[in-house]
Amino acid sequence: MILADNTIITEIKSSGRLPSPTGVALSILELTRDPNTSTEDMAMVLVGDPSLTGQILKYANAATGGARGEVTNINDALVRLGMSMVRQLCLGFSVLSNTRGGPCSEFDYGQYWTKSLATAVSCHALCSRIKSVSPDEGFTCGLLGRIGHLALASVYPKRYSGILSQWADGTTLELTQLEHQELSINHNQVSAALFEDWGLPESYQLAVELQENTEWDDLPTGRSMADRGKQLGRILNIANLVSDICMEAGPHRHPMTIEFMKVGKTLGQSDEQWVGLFDEILNEWDRLGKLLNILTSPVPDMENLVRRAREFKGTLPDKKRKNAEPSDVPNPAEAPDTEISEMETTKGGLEILVVSDSPVDTRILQKKLPAPAFHVTIAEDGQEALEVALKTSPQVILTDWIMPKLDGLELTRSLRLSTQTAGTYIIMMTAQEGSDQLIEAFDAGIDDYLAKPLNYKILQARLKAATRVINLQEEATRNQDEIQRTISEMGILNRQLQTMALEDQLTGLPNRRCGLDHFDKEWSRSSRNDEPILCMILDIDHFKNVNDTYGHDAGDIVLHKTAAVMHHCMRDSDVVCRFGGEEFLVICPGADVEVAKILGDRLRKAVETNIIDAPEFKGNITISIGVSVRSEWHTSPADMIKNADEALYAAKNAGRNLVCIAGPG
Repeated sequence: MILADNTIITEIKSSGRLPSPTGVALSILELTRDPNTSTEDMAMVLVGDPSLTGQILKYANAATGGARGEVTNINDALVRLGMSMVRQLCLGFSVLSNTRGGPCSEFDYGQYWTKSLATAVSCHALCSRIKSVSPDEGFTCGLLGRIGHLALASVYPKRYSGILSQWADGTTLELTQLEHQELSINHNQVSAALFEDWGLPESYQLAVELQENTEWDDLPTGRSMADRGKQLGRILNIANLVSDICMEAGPHRHPMTIEFMKVGKTLGQSDEQWVGLFDEILNEWDRLGKLLNILTSPVPDMENLVRRAREFKGTLPDKKRKNAEPSDVPNPAEAPDTEISEMETTKGGLEILVVSDSPVDTRILQKKLPAPAFHVTIAEDGQEALEVALKTSPQVILTDWIMPKLDGLELTRSLRLSTQTAGTYIIMMTAQEGSDQLIEAFDAGIDDYLAKPLNYKILQARLKAATRVINLQEEATRNQDEIQRTISEMGILNRQLQTMALEDQLTGLPNRRCGLDHFDKEWSRSSRNDEPILCMILDIDHFKNVNDTYGHDAGDIVLHKTAAVMHHCMRDSDVVCRFGGEEFLVICPGADVEVAKILGDRLRKAVETNIIDAPEFKGNITISIGVSVRSEWHTSPADMIKNADEALYAAKNAGRNLVCIAGPG
């Protein structure tokens, strides 16, 4: 389906569940668009998110292995890694920290990030080896290239659970078909839309749309936006294969392993080089998994995988989740998520995080706040509290002001920056009762304060007040969720109506209006990037005889079956639409005369050899094809369509079942 506009972004933003970067990460993205931005500018913004800063420092130290001394501040990390890499890491790490769990029961959040990290590491390694795309770009696209899955699971948790249950680990094509059928959009379209919304380059957007291509020509070598997108899309495609090998266990890994080795040959890599690359990826995946607290699974080295794949002589068992036998190699990525989800924190008692470096105070507070009315978690400093809060979303945080690593004010400011903890009720425990200090604390974002030494009766009273506020917040959230469910349903209905307006109901192809709109967009892209484009007009030969001899029901079947054959013959970047009656329009961006010859003949032969076996009609039909390749004298898509139509008539006059390519002028 071709979306006429990007309504999905508006819809998922309004849900409040959009997997998106933190405010600091978005500021970093904005800063890096300015070529005059300095490392000092970025460092000043980054310190506003200590958790994100800590992850960047960890990555910088792990990446260098301490060979050039330990990185202890963000300025050094920016110099060591480069602003581009830090930008990419900020984006990925911030989305990761906000989406380790969620409401979609069938969606495995842990497995999602395990696979995404494997894809990111694979992209980085492939880009370093192939040298057609920046490794930094590869890492970002790999980590976030499947973000559409996460977005759909977040915005439509019940519907997407149903989709995943029905899909049950089928093919990616089956998943996209189910998504389109249920939601009128698929995960790749959502990924591209999110990339556009985040201001990522057009090449990234094209790459995620192409990453599941089943047919690939040689890797493009040009530097245009489209070529860069195709290069990155092909690398993403290979990286997804690598991550599938990492995630899979048992005999289903064997065909993937064989395919991986074939890909290496097509890219001019020796077996030794390609095997070594895979093993490097495994080591980096394991190292970064430990760094980012993402579970990775043990995978044999590629030499062993290849040997097992070549020795395997059996048949593959059914891979469907509900029918599959237990794997002989356990996958830790499928282990139950032990983190406390946001929904679970509201059950059974008030969830309180106590932050204090005083063991005496924490012991007393634990006694004064007994279960089941209270569930108390302890953090010994502000940094630990920030990490725990982002993982568990406590309802109340009782924090000291003066603490090591991160004081109470810094902790509060950091919590208010994250959408996950922006509404957490924060009570500051402090001996500083001066008006200026308290004003500073309230400005930082606290909701209440307790004077030290603590009066525990007052503490109980303050917690009752906090409970009333939390209950009101939860009621408002429930009401908001109900409103959002209604908005989501309306959004799906609107997209379904849009699909009906742009889709030919008989063939399932885009209709004339949709095809012409798409042609206008591809014409503009072709003009902007100085790239070739071609169109074809296809007509079923002697179609009137089919209707006259067998009836209009038979004619409908012929149109439907022929449309399906043509659709499956096209490249993923091509669009075929019903133009009217028995005519079809095909738009092929990036295609020249040589592609026209190959693709036109492939279409003609596929239709000619397709046997239609239906009660109303048995046999085959043929088509005639007129092709127009963009040239200097074409001033609009209409000129090309007219040119292709003239070539079609030439093919008809020459005997039908032919491809005729229009000449210039």
